[in-house]
Amino acid sequence: MDTDYNPSPVSVGPPVTPISGKQDELDEMVQQGIRLHEQGQFEQATHMFRVAAEKGNPLGMFLFGVSMRHGWGCKKNEATAFQYLQKAAEHAVEDLNNIKDTLNKSASKNELIMAIYELGVSFRYGWGCKKNKESAVYFFKIAADLGDADAQNDLAQCYLKGQGVKKDTHLAAKYYRKADKQGQGIMGNSWIWKPKYDHPKSSK
Repeated sequence: MDTDYNPSPVSVGPPVTPISGKQDELDEMVQQGIRLHEQGQFEQATHMFRVAAEKGNPLGMFLFGVSMRHGWGCKKNEATAFQYLQKAAEHAVEDLNNIKDTLNKSASKNELIMAIYELGVSFRYGWGCKKNKESAVYFFKIAADLGDADAQNDLAQCYLKGQGVKKDTHLAAKYYRKADKQGQGIMGNSWIWKPKYDHPKSSK
């Protein structure tokens, strides 16, 4: 679906640092954009995300980046999508020490963690950037440890197959189990519950 796509220039500026005192207004704009998106009004929704993103709203950056990647209400542009996803992920990573306090309003927290995961996906497949399996693993692990089930499954696969990281079946089982406990288990993965994977492999 995203193959054979040639990114074309769009009239969007780079993400900027959030303007203090304006975040409540920008958050409401993003929420309005989400409502419009759910109603199928993609162009208007993406416009809202874009305005919020250009004014430095991290959630706006994430949603605008995803919209640009998929071409929801705009011309698809993977390079620009990557730029905005990267900026959104940077904001989330910067706040890791107090993410539970600053992003405790569920939707924002979950979607910013998704931004970290989506950045990993971009590196994995080379969407808007050069493929880099090690970078993909790096961002998958951050999102996985913050509880994102998709990231847990993708990180587990990387450990299982040794993609971008040293192969480790025990760690693969650990992260597959985490995802499974959230209802996102992979069909046919019963092996992860074998007792031999209950404890990390001892390093000798």
